[in-house]
Amino acid sequence: MLRANVYCTLISSPRQLKAFNNYGSWVIQYRTITRRPYQGASVKALKDETGGGGGRSGSPGQSWEPGLEIEVPFEQRPVNEYSSLKDGALYSWGELGPGEFLLRLGGLWLVTFTVLGVPIAAASFNPSREPLRFVLAAGTGTLFLVSLIILRIYLGWSYVGDRLLSAVIPYEESGWYDGQMWVKPPEVLARDRLLGSYKVKPVVKLLKQILVGTGALLVSSVLLFVFATPVEDFFRTTFITKENSSSVQASKLNTKFNLRRLA
Repeated sequence: MLRANVYCTLISSPRQLKAFNNYGSWVIQYRTITRRPYQGASVKALKDETGGGGGRSGSPGQSWEPGLEIEVPFEQRPVNEYSSLKDGALYSWGELGPGEFLLRLGGLWLVTFTVLGVPIAAASFNPSREPLRFVLAAGTGTLFLVSLIILRIYLGWSYVGDRLLSAVIPYEESGWYDGQMWVKPPEVLARDRLLGSYKVKPVVKLLKQILVGTGALLVSSVLLFVFATPVEDFFRTTFITKENSSSVQASKLNTKFNLRRLA
């Protein structure tokens, strides 16, 4: 279905003028002046996509691309930014459920811990002498990298959500030096706010909760790493003292036993 709004302006042609004047043997003839009517029209079309066609908005309904959004470049339209975001390799994680998303984060943490965390921590701390600091250093560094990835996903979804919910958005025609502001028509604003409220806001809320939890774990890991040396020293001195006391008692018993045998 194609809906069109047409505005036409018609200017009727003026009357044709014919004049003949005879004066003596001279004949003067005026040419006929004819003007064609002027017609002007502006058309705004809305393309119906209820048939399940490949609309770029990612949801059935109407696409306002032909007329209402023609001012904004294709890749800078919020609905197309949302479509590119949810189709991205990394940003598509935001549309996963909480369980699957946490499972992927756990797998990412494990792979990063094995490939990067352990070798880097082993270069700084001896696993046999400082096992606690070694494990905490590798785990904390890996958790920091995972937190950065979560933060990047959150910022991307938050940016697109703000552009969908906003009634006025900035865009660039060809570069940073010619930025413009575009006021969304009511139809486009209603569609974008629907997408932002029901598609983007839940993702942003989930990412914010996971980011806060990851930040709390990161702070706890850093505190444990800071106090790891005193804890290791405490356990080491405790075990060494017990071993020394047991060895001293054993030597005293051996000495007494030898003296009794000699006596």
